[in-house]
Amino acid sequence: MRNNGRVIGGTASVPSAVLTRVLPTERLLFSGDVVCLGTFACAVGDPSFSGGEPSTSHCLVFSRTPVWIQHDGGARYVADPTRITLHNRGGVYRRWRIDDRGDRCDWLAFSQPAIAAVVSGWDPAHVDRAAGAPFRLPHVAAAPALYLRQRRLFERLQRRMLDRLAVEEEALAILHDVAARIYDGRNPPTPRIGRDRRREFEAVYEVRSRIAAAPAAAHTLRPLAATVGLSPYQLCRAFTRVCGETLTAYRSRLRILGSLDAVCGGEDLTTVALAWGFASHSHFTWAFRQTLGVPPSAIRAATTRVRLT
Repeated sequence: MRNNGRVIGGTASVPSAVLTRVLPTERLLFSGDVVCLGTFACAVGDPSFSGGEPSTSHCLVFSRTPVWIQHDGGARYVADPTRITLHNRGGVYRRWRIDDRGDRCDWLAFSQPAIAAVVSGWDPAHVDRAAGAPFRLPHVAAAPALYLRQRRLFERLQRRMLDRLAVEEEALAILHDVAARIYDGRNPPTPRIGRDRRREFEAVYEVRSRIAAAPAAAHTLRPLAATVGLSPYQLCRAFTRVCGETLTAYRSRLRILGSLDAVCGGEDLTTVALAWGFASHSHFTWAFRQTLGVPPSAIRAATTRVRLT
């Protein structure tokens, strides 16, 4: 179901730059040209449980239940909540039971250019040599904070508290953190734009101006990045470096501050929420409290008291 740039549910075939198809055991939660997100649940008795088919995407898999996994005839390992499994599209993997609940996990699938933009900062030679297999490891340790970050992303997505820009930006941030774990011990990447500070500053403020001109609009990363000649990943990194906050956080502050006149004027809060790009009254109230420390009702009550005195 699509709603204001969100995708919830669905198992239909959706060939794209990210996914070749969605499996019957999967539920697609978000679909975009940079990243797709979904869940996977395969019972032990399902004919497909043993695997043996090519992966449908380049993806990160966060396990909910433990299961044995083997990539392309390599060494078997235990995929559980302490490990992040990495799949290259087209790679064959097999599965063996550990838990009677079968294999349950969340996955984030990325387009090849999106992964290449991240990995090239650490390992450009690998990206050039193995463009079709950007992940050079089958799995990596999942730090508790990173696992929790992924769970929060999925929770907020399913509660419809995120739009496309927020999902894409957070997913790329998680991909960056996973790459940092893959290349542990190496110097962190410096996106090419970072070598020219003036160009970086101008690019970031051009994007900032476009968001400021229409904060309630359903912006997405790729068109914003394309306007300044950057990849979505480069834009996210540059914006945070220059502005000290993410694009999503900046836009949310603009929306909340811009809504104050309507809030103080007594307009219906659901109407205000939708007008400023929020999914619901509750989403608006949550973001309002995150920004100003109090719910909109408190601001409205204080304004009313001032008018009565």
